Amino acid sequence: MKLSFIIFLFIVAALFIYTNFYVTGKVSTVIDGDTLKMEDGKVIRLLGIDSHEIGESCYEKAKEKLNSFVDGKEIRVESDSTDRDYYGRILRYVFVGDLFISVEMIRLGYAKFYELGNNEKYSELFLEMEDKARKAKRCIWN
Repeated sequence: MKLSFIIFLFIVAALFIYTNFYVTGKVSTVIDGDTLKMEDGKVIRLLGIDSHEIGESCYEKAKEKLNSFVDGKEIRVESDSTDRDYYGRILRYVFVGDLFISVEMIRLGYAKFYELGNNEKYSELFLEMEDKARKAKRCIWN
């Protein structure tokens, strides 16, 4: 009886972790260089990055690049320690296949590293990519 209960708890915990950290879906709209709207209406703010706002350099390029990464593709999202931001947007790392979108946006100079809340899982990687983009004077670093 004890063993079956422990196995049951393990399965429940594994399902909770999987559904909480790795959820898939399709994007309906790219709002800007760091925010997506899903087909189910949920708005996702990409963790680890901050792209420029309307009127600032590279705004359009960042939005277009993010759209090229996710348009018509199934995405996978991963959570960290903070679930939502001040505006109620869902905070997630976003992947298309093996492509880590936040890393690519920083590496290509379309976004800066931005640590929102206690979401630090990939901070070192983001800082490394930002340093390379800055040295190469890519987009926002030009």
